[in-house]
Amino acid sequence: MNEKHFLNLISLPDQADKNIKRFKRACAKHIGDFPSMNSRAHISFDRLVFDTDVSYKAVDHKMFYDVVESILSNVPSINLKINGFNFFNHGAYHRTIYAAIEPDAVTMRWFDFVKKTFLRKDRMVPHITIARNISIEAFNKLWPHFQNLKFTDNFDVEEITILCKDSNSQGPYQIYKVMPLRKRNLVQAS
Repeated sequence: MNEKHFLNLISLPDQADKNIKRFKRACAKHIGDFPSMNSRAHISFDRLVFDTDVSYKAVDHKMFYDVVESILSNVPSINLKINGFNFFNHGAYHRTIYAAIEPDAVTMRWFDFVKKTFLRKDRMVPHITIARNISIEAFNKLWPHFQNLKFTDNFDVEEITILCKDSNSQGPYQIYKVMPLRKRNLVQAS
């Protein structure tokens, strides 16, 4: 079966990406190389997979993303705030440390709408990965540095990036489409 794999994500602006990369480099000094060490800072939605051998009656990835783009063009851009760090447990032996997105009501409604657009039904914790799926030993070295560290930042989300790769491709994902969001109306003082 020939499939196309799609990653739907918010890619952070350059300055916010640089801020996150500083934390990743600091982690590498303590624990050495780790997955996600060199990846660009982003917030991801679920990966979608489309069978490219579907019949003409099925919805293919082009039709799906045309509809998604139409919907997202009406979704307002948003300012997201990073406030500190947290972690996910992956069983007894692995953890992921991440920069936490402040989960205010407006932000969570925005994410709920966008995640449904990408067919995600489960609960989503918007986050920016620092050190993904590291061993418990590595986590125990790093977490004391992050646990009480005060870090705040914010950035505007003005587009959603869609990455794509064929299932038989060994290379990295490539940009399939960048979907702009609706610009926010700024209130003008009169």
